[in-house]
Amino acid sequence: MDKSKNGEVKLANGSTADHSRATFHNVRSDKRNGLARVFEAKESSINRLLLGDHTFQAVYDVCAVHIVLFAAFKVLRDSLAAGRLTVELPLLYLAMGDFNLKGIVAFVLTELLLLSLAVCVYPGFMAWKMIRTKFPTLPVDIGFLLVYVLGLVAALATVLWAVFTVPICPALSFIVGVEQVRLSMKTYSFVRETAKKILTPWNKDDTTGPAVYYAGQMEPQVGTIASYLYFLFAPTLLYRDRYPRNNGPINWKNVIAYAAQAMHGDTMDFRHSTVVMSILNSFAVGFVILVLFNIGILHSWMNMHAELLRFADRQFYTDWWTANSYAVFYRKWNAIVHDWIHAYIFTDIKTLLGARGLGNIVPAFLSIAASSIIHEYLLAIGLGFCMPYLSMFFGGAGVVLYLFNPCFLMKRVSNVFILVATGMGMGIITFGYLLEFMSRHYCPPEPLNSNFFFSSHFFHCYQMHN
Repeated sequence: MDKSKNGEVKLANGSTADHSRATFHNVRSDKRNGLARVFEAKESSINRLLLGDHTFQAVYDVCAVHIVLFAAFKVLRDSLAAGRLTVELPLLYLAMGDFNLKGIVAFVLTELLLLSLAVCVYPGFMAWKMIRTKFPTLPVDIGFLLVYVLGLVAALATVLWAVFTVPICPALSFIVGVEQVRLSMKTYSFVRETAKKILTPWNKDDTTGPAVYYAGQMEPQVGTIASYLYFLFAPTLLYRDRYPRNNGPINWKNVIAYAAQAMHGDTMDFRHSTVVMSILNSFAVGFVILVLFNIGILHSWMNMHAELLRFADRQFYTDWWTANSYAVFYRKWNAIVHDWIHAYIFTDIKTLLGARGLGNIVPAFLSIAASSIIHEYLLAIGLGFCMPYLSMFFGGAGVVLYLFNPCFLMKRVSNVFILVATGMGMGIITFGYLLEFMSRHYCPPEPLNSNFFFSSHFFHCYQMHN
């Protein structure tokens, strides 16, 4: 990424975009210190390393070649064992389930309903803006707020119906869960950011307040429907009337490359020795899972959508691998979700509690708790059960390590500690959910009961095989 003399930024795809500030600016507004995320034309961290360091490019290519060779070896091994060209991916088959017509129809209808509810937020907001000028504001505000909350409840009920009543396969269940949470967070951001324009009007020529800390990315008037629709599909959860956009055409070569990078199991044995060895192996593969998730979702998937929409701010994560404390890791790992939580949970709680919040401790703890709940909900929707392994490790042990802060050690040592601890935690969490998922498939209880969703079934399956 190179910056030209006229203030434009040249991106990896060869296009340019207008350059503006892109950090959290602590600027005093009329009511409180406003922390506003200002977007700028910026490449992803991995792309910046690939463009600026040929050694890193070589290492990246070697890793990609090893993944391809591993996949080819898997196909060859399974084909030789079966005597025909095949590949055994039982975990993937279980996740896909039976692609029956009823499940596919329910999935499509759920997706359409979720998107429709999100689109209806804009005309509903404009109706609220118009009606509150003609009637008493308090009843109108409360009434439209209740309608918005009912819309969120309707989205939740639709997802629960599709997942647990139809039902649809785990992979599609996870997709509709993510879509519901994504659109709910987006509509909330739109309502919050745009309602400020109605409740506390401001002028673009002001020398303080939104005119300053939004850096020209918000207008005093309500944004257009086109801006809102663009936001619904843009790779960000924070609403702005305008975002930095690439000036050049869509680079379809990059789109295909990112799509290929984003699409990169064996049967479970419940004998004692196998389970113990699987737990030990999970320690080693945890960090690999972390890296693959970062490259597959936060890098490739998000960059693909950003390229399609010519969205110039590609900082979906930063250099989390250099973090020497969990506070830094949480900020750098997933910038998209962190921006939303920072803007609407952390900042609000800190403002509400003031000195009673013990600085950043209570807001940070509640922010981590909220993030854990969201992740647990998505996993429960996708897997079909609720086992709070993630909350126990990252919402429990993660909070302790957040407060512990190993930065008193040498920077390099603390960085290694964070990477090892995170990799081990990710491995144990992945293995725990995988073990429970496979247990429910291979040892289903008879008959099913309401406790099946919240109670572990692994020990029942373990006893059957030992």
